[in-house]
Amino acid sequence: MTAITEQRRFYDDRWASFEYPGHLELERVSKVIDLMNYVKSFDRICDLGCGAGWIAGVLGHFGKTLGVDLSDVERARVRFPNCEFISANILEWQHPREAFDLVVSSEVIEHIPFHLQNEYLKIAYNLLAPGGNLILTTPNKKTMDAIPGGGRTWSNQPIEDWLDKRSLLQRLEQVGFISKRWTSITLGIGNMGIHRVVNSRKLNQLLESFGLVDAWRALALRFDYGIHLAILAEKPTN
Repeated sequence: MTAITEQRRFYDDRWASFEYPGHLELERVSKVIDLMNYVKSFDRICDLGCGAGWIAGVLGHFGKTLGVDLSDVERARVRFPNCEFISANILEWQHPREAFDLVVSSEVIEHIPFHLQNEYLKIAYNLLAPGGNLILTTPNKKTMDAIPGGGRTWSNQPIEDWLDKRSLLQRLEQVGFISKRWTSITLGIGNMGIHRVVNSRKLNQLLESFGLVDAWRALALRFDYGIHLAILAEKPTN
């Protein structure tokens, strides 16, 4: 059995049992929608690596949306009839060129081997019309490394090749994107090194008593102590 076949089987099983997003998933899609405020157009949207299809279902209320995933998408088609779905190995997909205004990639690039991640980003780049935008979320390697066990206790998916912000921004630049906005999402995960201080319950309670906790958390997210990275990048017009 090939590696891609094993991955397809894993995700077929994973998404067949998916029911509803949890609070972490909802925070991510909230950040995606927030970043859409800085996008010029999202009439045509591609959810690249759409999984169970629920994010595509949300995006479908903003523009015509196509969800693409390695797994079987029949269940997504039934649950989210406002979108179109196709099943494809993204790295081999004969994808349309310059067909979308917005590509969303939520928690996908880390499941692509390191040596193929630029290829994945290049596909996202090719999908976009000039001036189009990519919104990408992915686990933050800095935080995943601060979880005892190196983050493997957090996720058991077949491939987990995490990136830190610097590496991700470099990859985006290498394929031609211009990064416009970036932040991290969701504190409270990781208790090794400086994360132990950032996520300290006692410290956060003390800061809250002085009315400073919101500013502290905003600063911590800006300096990449959240568990996920969220980045808005643009394909140049020339």
